[in-house]
Amino acid sequence: MRDKIKPMKPLVYYCRWQGASLKLRGRDETAVFGHLAFTDEDGTVRLQEFHYQLKTQKLTLKHADNDEIIQLDEMGIAT
Repeated sequence: MRDKIKPMKPLVYYCRWQGASLKLRGRDETAVFGHLAFTDEDGTVRLQEFHYQLKTQKLTLKHADNDEIIQLDEMGIAT
């Protein structure tokens, strides 16, 4: 089970740095997907849809008009 968690470490670290929580909707052998949940100062929760490639550590944030692709390093920092 540990080997399956390890590829998600950069995503988990990224969420910590961004102050977000993971709301997973699904996963397969290559990726996990769902929403990042951000709690604003007034207490409202803002959801950001994402898709994370486990092998390449590429995080895709889905926006209404385009997708933002972020390459993460082992510590979850955008490179």
